[in-house]
Amino acid sequence: MAGKNPYVYAYTGPPFNWLGHVSETQFNAFQSWYNNGVPPTPAPAVFSKAASASSWTAIKQHYQIRAQQLRKTAGALEQFYATVNDEKLSPTFTKAAWQPPQAGYFQYVHRDDHLPMVAMGQVKAFLKERLQRQDDAVFHMNHLRNIIEKTEDKAENALDAPTSIPALISKINGYFALPTYSAVLVKDQSDVYPAGSTTPRYRVHELDPPTTYEMEQHGRVLPGGPVDLKEGAQPTS
Repeated sequence: MAGKNPYVYAYTGPPFNWLGHVSETQFNAFQSWYNNGVPPTPAPAVFSKAASASSWTAIKQHYQIRAQQLRKTAGALEQFYATVNDEKLSPTFTKAAWQPPQAGYFQYVHRDDHLPMVAMGQVKAFLKERLQRQDDAVFHMNHLRNIIEKTEDKAENALDAPTSIPALISKINGYFALPTYSAVLVKDQSDVYPAGSTTPRYRVHELDPPTTYEMEQHGRVLPGGPVDLKEGAQPTS
């Protein structure tokens, strides 16, 4: 829209970006848009106009439905966390009603040259959701679908966990039973070296200091012979 007017940042069409000062072109364009709307191409017999009270019905119902759905979801979640969840939780959100300070309160007096901006800001507050409604609607539809998919995946994981976890643990134990993986499971309780010490045969992490067993194995390795270590022998030069 910026290409249709000489303004770079102050658009003459939606979203009517301006602060404080506004050109007559902008203001006239805004009033025309508000009163007459912008008919799509091809223009239908009836199209939405912001000045028409009936054009706000769908927006109102849209947010009423969303609010009701969110209330049901919030109620179900709060009941779940207060009763079924292993740790009893409750919401911490509070919205206390505004109260004047004890020392008293008086309305801020705006300078006269700010009043149009204040009024325009109030108008834009009413029109904000209307101007952003399309992007907002698509975002929420995509966002909710994403949340639903992730939530269903979590539900499926919870359903599969009782059978999948024992099977995976059994698979891990099968690996550990093979000599190939003897250094993967560091048996710090049943396979210590030297005997009677508390030092495991292998280190847990490669950045840990080499164990006594690893040092001895590394020192005894013969050229071309096997190395009983997690990593190969150090080069001779």
